[in-house]
Amino acid sequence: MKQIICGLLGFFLVLTFSACAPKQEEVEKIGSQRVYRITLSDPFGRIFSEFWTIQKLQALGVKEMSSSYFDRAMKYSGTEFEAVSLLKLISKFKLKSGGDAILLNCFDDYQGILPISDILKYDLYLGTKIKVGFGSSKPGWLNPLLVLVPDGKTPPFEERFLTANIRELKFVRLSDYYAPLRKVSQTSEQVKQGFEVYKNNCLFCHSLKGRGGNKGARLLNNYAFSKAAMQKKFLADFKSFHHKDNADKQDVEQFVTKGQLKSVADFLLAMQKRAEV
Repeated sequence: MKQIICGLLGFFLVLTFSACAPKQEEVEKIGSQRVYRITLSDPFGRIFSEFWTIQKLQALGVKEMSSSYFDRAMKYSGTEFEAVSLLKLISKFKLKSGGDAILLNCFDDYQGILPISDILKYDLYLGTKIKVGFGSSKPGWLNPLLVLVPDGKTPPFEERFLTANIRELKFVRLSDYYAPLRKVSQTSEQVKQGFEVYKNNCLFCHSLKGRGGNKGARLLNNYAFSKAAMQKKFLADFKSFHHKDNADKQDVEQFVTKGQLKSVADFLLAMQKRAEV
């Protein structure tokens, strides 16, 4: 009887603790309550952050807009957004350490990056609300904050203008960010082209040398690019996953030609050779 009573008491205590313990969602990372981190550094390299609510962002001035660029890439029609100007947001900060780009860290380990020159040139916006057209399905990653190209602007058709699910905007210097990769890219014109294609379409999911996101596999670990058979497998795997009917709306095939993809393989081969030295 004593054992039974002790057992019941133990069960009751566990149950009570479970009920009283704070839920994981209540101590979530930044962004769970519509709060986003904006990170800068001063001339001495000291890093500091501000936290912006969705309401504070919208106080910059909300614009209801569409984006034919977005709809084209996502195979949608009539998507509606509420958005704020990235130019207005940037104007709120004094960039004292030479920052010329914004790194976009996302909840799903995707990592985008936008040069400030592109934000100025194409008047890019930051979507705070999205409503897809009737009958369209929305993948789990397609959430604010998201980069938007306004109608009337025509940047290159590339993955880098479609970053979504953003939790942090971090001001960085492009020269520092790409430094670990750029040296390898100077090997040949083909490798240089592969680097450009990779950084504009692939690096956001497939990181290299500590740069980029970790949403996708690490390609240098999965393929021996010195072997023709493995290069062929890489091309086939890309086509089988990143095609236009991809269930998760990750159609990267629309942004790259077969020749460009081959140059990406050459760039990744150069990266592997460099690692072996």
